[in-house]
Amino acid sequence: MEEEGGIARRRRAPIAVSRLTLTIVLANLIGLVILLLGSFALTQYRDGLIQAKLEGVRAQAQIIADVLAQVAIDESTCQPVEASDIARQENEAVCALSLSQRDVREVFNRVWDSFEGRVRIFNAPQTFATPPVTDAKLLLLEDVVLRQDEIVAQSLPPIDDQSSLINTIEEEGLWRRVSRFFSRSYRAEAARHSIEDELNAALASSPFAAERGAASVRLDEEGELVASVSVPIRRVQAIYGIVTAESGGIDALVEDARLSILPFFGWAFAAAILSSLLLTTMIAQPIRQLAIASDKVREGIAAAGRARIPDFTNRKDEIGELSASLKSMTQAIYARIDAIESFAADVSHELKNPLTSIRSAAETLQIAKTPEQQAKLLAVIQKDVARMDRLITDISNASRLDAELARESRDAVDLRRLIKDIVSMYGDTQKEGEAKVTFNEPLGDTYILGNPAALGQVIRNLIDNARSFSPPEGEVRITLDVPTARNGLARITVEDDGPGIPPDNLESIFKRFYTKRPAGSAFGNNSGLGLAISRQIVNSHGGRIYAENRLQDPNFADSARLGARFVVELPGR
Repeated sequence: MEEEGGIARRRRAPIAVSRLTLTIVLANLIGLVILLLGSFALTQYRDGLIQAKLEGVRAQAQIIADVLAQVAIDESTCQPVEASDIARQENEAVCALSLSQRDVREVFNRVWDSFEGRVRIFNAPQTFATPPVTDAKLLLLEDVVLRQDEIVAQSLPPIDDQSSLINTIEEEGLWRRVSRFFSRSYRAEAARHSIEDELNAALASSPFAAERGAASVRLDEEGELVASVSVPIRRVQAIYGIVTAESGGIDALVEDARLSILPFFGWAFAAAILSSLLLTTMIAQPIRQLAIASDKVREGIAAAGRARIPDFTNRKDEIGELSASLKSMTQAIYARIDAIESFAADVSHELKNPLTSIRSAAETLQIAKTPEQQAKLLAVIQKDVARMDRLITDISNASRLDAELARESRDAVDLRRLIKDIVSMYGDTQKEGEAKVTFNEPLGDTYILGNPAALGQVIRNLIDNARSFSPPEGEVRITLDVPTARNGLARITVEDDGPGIPPDNLESIFKRFYTKRPAGSAFGNNSGLGLAISRQIVNSHGGRIYAENRLQDPNFADSARLGARFVVELPGR
């Protein structure tokens, strides 16, 4: 109990972290974080950027190769080669081909203001080994970095502000590490490519291909991603050298793209928080209020109080349905509590009457002088004891009836056979002076879904009630009407020849412990629970039971009463 109270206190705490609120926030943020992490990869953007870089670098390398093929070939360096090499060379040129370093430098000094990137010029390998290039540095003739005429201005922190400079360097280093982490697989693939592989592929490429030379994405000496294209410098079919053009800045461009995403992520993050707060207001807070109200209901029941469930039925959603269900459940609980309290009061009152009579008779028995008086008092005591026994039995049956009806299963019940068997039992046990019981059977079987034992108790209660009001030579008539397509109800009617029921009591006779009987009737032979139990059973089967009078003229309510009629309507199968 203390633990439950602790839960209730935590729910009422002014500052409480709702687990549902956290779940909503995390659910909204998880997808956003995944989207952010996915955007860091920028696979399509990076591939498109690299492809554009390669196309630009290829065009630049081809132009440089074409120019150098016209002006930088050094034909004077052609020297004879060994006989063994001639045999291996077959139909190709039999002299070493190279470029003029002076002409190469002259070309770069004059005409490349519009190009950007790194350009390296390699001599053709002077060997017939496979692969022909094993160390690119041995063939390197020129290595220049071409830049467009552009000045980039950047504000730097003051010289004396060392902390700002250190923070900037640390932030750039952290950001670079994060970017490198998401590009690690692509960089690992690029690291497997070397300048030597590219040069060998360029030497083996066809001069008639649409895209001359060879292209690759690799890491340079500083570990930066570069888009590189190598194009052979050809004259006719002879290769005099190779132009390798590289363009870097891929990492920087991708990082800039990632940085440009961050503001949108910030807005998306704020929107996710706002939507989470909205969902919390619309879902978590109403559920919390309902939970607190439920705790108050529990505490109110223990304290004999009443608590109100918040009404959210106007929302027309699941929260509204939950509110309506809790409200109905609470009303049903309070109604059951009221019924139990009323039943307990009625039981106390009904048991007190015979006890008072027994005590009075016992006290009078001590002072009774004649045997006739003593015998009369003993008879009173015995009658009240029997009445108490009957009351206790009926009270016990009534108190556990709800649980039994909820626990027992429903089967197909043939009402015609059930009533016929009960009427036959009354006929076999009928005593002299008791009203006889007759049954007007329908032609066919009448089946409903129900509890045969409980329905049999209803019929017996109605028969016993009708016989108790019937004259000695009277008759109790039972009629069963089969369900029709119009109403689908099986109708059981029990009629007697008694004095009837006062119009004002047609409904009150179904209340518990109602024992008001006509003048001259024997007192104490009924507990007043039979009709109440019958209504309880019929209601649990989805039907209804009511009483009316048999009138001499049905068109006039004030005409003479010929008896009472009880009607039970049950839904057909």
